[in-house]
Amino acid sequence: MKKALLVLLSVVIVGYLAWRWFAPTAVAPTPVQRSNPKPTAAARSTRTKLAQQGVAKPTPARPAAPQRRLAPEGTFFLLERASLPIDSGVIGFAPGTKVTLVGQGASASTVTDGQYQFTVQSSQLTNDLDLAASVAKADYTTQAQITELTAKWAQEYSQQQRDAFIASEKGRAQKKTRPRASPRATPKH
Repeated sequence: MKKALLVLLSVVIVGYLAWRWFAPTAVAPTPVQRSNPKPTAAARSTRTKLAQQGVAKPTPARPAAPQRRLAPEGTFFLLERASLPIDSGVIGFAPGTKVTLVGQGASASTVTDGQYQFTVQSSQLTNDLDLAASVAKADYTTQAQITELTAKWAQEYSQQQRDAFIASEKGRAQKKTRPRASPRATPKH
């Protein structure tokens, strides 16, 4: 029973250390603000004049960046792991978790996942759907690697324990099968 508890404790400690080692530490941008800039009246009139004069529109030197896909207003995603201490322990929120903005301060935002309300740095939030998916996928991949590594270490540890037990049992068996020296008869005088 004690050995099983030690194995479990070892696996938990190794898993935690591996998670801390492999956990992504990305520097996150501040939450993306929506803005749909509309051309000013002067810009519209300049375009109209150029079109009337037969001047072709200038073509961009490089292709335009792909259109960013944004979440609905007030919906954000965590870029980093967040935690919330509660009476019975700690609730963890993985990168990519969808949250709704409740309130925003100077550098921190209060959000909810629908069940819990907590505060995170505003720089840990994004409304960019592609970035959120990328962060969630990277976290999932990292967690899968840690799980595989932990399982491998646990299996190696179990094998070492089996080998030690077998060697111990062989040693005991050899001690039992050794011929005992016959007791010496004490000479009579």
